[in-house]
Amino acid sequence: MTEFLQFLIPGILIGGVYALLASGLGLIFGVMRVVNFAQADFMMLAMYLSWALFAGGIGMDPFLAMPGVFAVFLLLGMAVHWLFIRFVIGRHENHDAQVILTIGLGLIFQNLILIRYSSEPRVVAPSYANEGDFIGDIFISRARLYAFLLSLLVAALLFLFLNRTGTGRAIRAASENWEAATYMGINIDRTNRIAFGVGVALTAVGGSALVTFQSITPFVGLRFVVVMFAAVVLGGLGSVSGAFVGGVLIGIIQSVSQVWTSAAVKNVWVFALFLLILYVRPNGLFGKVQRAI
Repeated sequence: MTEFLQFLIPGILIGGVYALLASGLGLIFGVMRVVNFAQADFMMLAMYLSWALFAGGIGMDPFLAMPGVFAVFLLLGMAVHWLFIRFVIGRHENHDAQVILTIGLGLIFQNLILIRYSSEPRVVAPSYANEGDFIGDIFISRARLYAFLLSLLVAALLFLFLNRTGTGRAIRAASENWEAATYMGINIDRTNRIAFGVGVALTAVGGSALVTFQSITPFVGLRFVVVMFAAVVLGGLGSVSGAFVGGVLIGIIQSVSQVWTSAAVKNVWVFALFLLILYVRPNGLFGKVQRAI
């Protein structure tokens, strides 16, 4: 049992980070039905920003930098929507163009960072990075614990934003039926821009938490993009809460599966669960026939 818990608890902790990464992608798809393959590369950019703030002479802890990271990527996401995304959604919706556009953006981000910083792995090493505490015989990493607690805080703030603010309610209305929302006086273009910016910023905050225990390269997003999409589909397309639960489940399965098999095949178990759940519930755990946040 102790061995099982030693794998279960880290799985829950890393699952919280996956949940934070996936919730941004889930929000974007839920509102705009945009298949954003550049999402993991926004995460990568946030990791490099956190690294630069920590190692570039400022010495700012990644967790303290997160409000600034959120603001920067909120604006970046809104700018990307205004410059590119708005032309392939709504009445001009084109999923092929969305895929090509977002893959292209991701490749641009990767190669800009590769040119600037090379492919050498970068590491952020705050004082607590290699520290932890024992609960009985169970070791808990402080960096992962802090990241998990952050994910819970962000989830609570996101819930309040979507349910207790006018902008959040407009985002939910647009996700249900953008045409009806237009008739109700909601500026759909502005709402979509904010939703895209918030979705990118959520994933950026997840990347800033991840950097405390994950090395960075320009292609680190390739390790997480499949996990992010799997979490979104597993939870139910268009459901932010579903994406969050899906992320936690994936973290648990990846970790616990190492009790009975090699870590090299941990993603095999993830996709076995993925196929099983979709066989029983084709719309995911929290998905509906219609899109809903």
